Amino acid sequence: MLDEWDQIVPASEPGACNVRLADARHPLDFKIGKNFRSKYVFQIDALCTPELKKSVPKLTGIDCTFEPIANDRFRLSITLGDPADFRNFRLMCMGLMLATDNLSPLQSDRGMIVVLDELRRWQDMLRQRRERLLARTEIIGLVGELLFLRDVLVPRFGILSALRCWIGHEGHEQDFTVGGTIFEVKTQIVTADRRIRISSEDQLDPVQGRIFICNQGIAPLPTTDSASDTLNRLAGDIRNLATDYGHSTVDLFEIALLNARYEWKDEYDEEAWILVDRSLYAVIGDFPRIERNDLRAGVELVTYSIRVADCEQYRVNLEETISETAA
Repeated sequence: MLDEWDQIVPASEPGACNVRLADARHPLDFKIGKNFRSKYVFQIDALCTPELKKSVPKLTGIDCTFEPIANDRFRLSITLGDPADFRNFRLMCMGLMLATDNLSPLQSDRGMIVVLDELRRWQDMLRQRRERLLARTEIIGLVGELLFLRDVLVPRFGILSALRCWIGHEGHEQDFTVGGTIFEVKTQIVTADRRIRISSEDQLDPVQGRIFICNQGIAPLPTTDSASDTLNRLAGDIRNLATDYGHSTVDLFEIALLNARYEWKDEYDEEAWILVDRSLYAVIGDFPRIERNDLRAGVELVTYSIRVADCEQYRVNLEETISETAA
């Protein structure tokens, strides 16, 4: 397992790596190790074509090499330059394994493609995270997802299963899936005329499955108020819950936070909120929405708003719905 990385001794000669299997339960051939210079190395051996070498990304502080090993098998070696960056490197490697754990051992060629795609995504994500703070709308959105995770999913399913339901920051249109049912969490500061912002024509398209919108209203409170939550405080609460279940659960949460471009910063303690209300709406029948089939040819990337007041006839019981989806 990745937790054993520090126990591996460096390779005994230049150009060599001392490696061991990363996880015997994983369908693909991932290895962890150290080279002669004690640098951390992550490898995957897979069937693939030499043309893939052209798509190996160039990562800041990380060296990627692609070499043939036998017949049509190639090895992708990912080496960390600065040991101080090991935390994020380790999380990235775990993310690569999570992205491919649904493949079979006979799909190693597909696995290599997924790994390269994920490396490019992590490259963009880590760069953006370093370059800027989250915008206020992004902070409120992440606060809302963490509130839903902590208050709704964790008490019912436990922290590990709840985290596995959180898919919104992996490039998916929706935020959470529970038993195949989609929950889109929309959070905004309470106002007299509340609106739900929809980011695409696909977000509420029922072709993807049964969809519910969880609309949450929050209000600002002084950061000194014990009833309030800052973004840092919420992340810390959930991290503490994950800690009780071991490193792999903490890693899963940290990967989700990195995907959301969040890391702890003092600025995220400057505003605090309290949950005012939480309502669930079933996206069925004539629920006000735009679907892909509604658009004329050439129209795409649609964003729009829905008045919360016009969703009332579609309100359902949150607890009962969660129970049904988990049954």
